[in-house]
Amino acid sequence: MNYEEEVNSRATQPEDNYYPPPRYDGNYFPPPPEEGMYEDDNFLPPHQEEIPARGEREAQRGAGGRASPLGGYPNPMRRGMPVPPLAMAPPRRSPFAPHILAEAIQPGIKIPSLNEYNGGGDPQDHLDRFSARADLLDISDAAYCKLFRTTLSGKAMAWFNQLPPGTIESFEQLAQRFLHHFAINKRYPKTASYLFTIIQRENESLREYVQRFSEAVLEVPHVNPELLASIMQQNLKRGDSRNQSPGSHLQPRRNC
Repeated sequence: MNYEEEVNSRATQPEDNYYPPPRYDGNYFPPPPEEGMYEDDNFLPPHQEEIPARGEREAQRGAGGRASPLGGYPNPMRRGMPVPPLAMAPPRRSPFAPHILAEAIQPGIKIPSLNEYNGGGDPQDHLDRFSARADLLDISDAAYCKLFRTTLSGKAMAWFNQLPPGTIESFEQLAQRFLHHFAINKRYPKTASYLFTIIQRENESLREYVQRFSEAVLEVPHVNPELLASIMQQNLKRGDSRNQSPGSHLQPRRNC
């Protein structure tokens, strides 16, 4: 049976034996769309997309001759290309003025045996102890500032780091801000009324009481000696002779 006879025989067969046309194998292209089917004139359906020229295809290829998924842009994951860091720490700006930062401290200079201040003690006491030790060193005002910073820790260091950049121009200015910020922790001198609370205990001898009262007097500056003797006699317990003059024991220890 030749080709024509085979075609004629298939045409005369019933529909049950009809063979459908082969499925789409990738070589079939549908007809172009009708005019006005797409509102955007610049849009082309998938079968009509423009094929890039050879030079453009080569520009879109990455390393190793494989096409880059980013088109013409370089692939940052390609080996050998620098990858930018995820995050960069902002530059730190010191509260010290430029002239303080520019001055270098002599090597080996440090404050001997001074406990760090964490914001919980008396700021005036820490400043006095620092000054007493720093005065032994022949250093400049800028060195005072830098060394004082090394004595801070905890909340005190956090306070210093939050100061506006470049606002500390001298150690005097730094000390004033330090005392002002931690003023709530400052221990203020006691007044004469505090001495009225130093009462002789029930089983306390007169000598022991005088010793304890004398130590309390050291915490009260500028008290009249006659007032001290009067307060002490008033605080004696019953049974002790109030005719004796206990104020005479306070003369060597009185802080007038």
